[in-house]
Amino acid sequence: MENSTLENVCMQLITYAGIAKSYYIEAMAERRLGNKNSANKLIKEGQTAYNECHKIHHKMFGEQYEIEDSLQNVLLMHAEDQMMACETIYILASELMKCYERIENLENKR
Repeated sequence: MENSTLENVCMQLITYAGIAKSYYIEAMAERRLGNKNSANKLIKEGQTAYNECHKIHHKMFGEQYEIEDSLQNVLLMHAEDQMMACETIYILASELMKCYERIENLENKR
């Protein structure tokens, strides 16, 4: 991370996590409407964004950042929180996709 400031790195994490969450939420809506292929594509797009977030996060551990003020500390906590929320939404989206699949299968048996 070429001379990236802690603030810039945190903003990158927040951005990629937000993009991933948006894809996951959109995937749930698409799947609810019966658009399985579109939903699966959106989940994959979300995973791509989350993987970028994870790469940045992993690189952070190799850098030495000095937290100079409380705002940086809050920003870092927010970035971490967004990553955790992203992972939670992915788990929920994956489970909902399975539920919709099961509902469709049950409805088709009638």
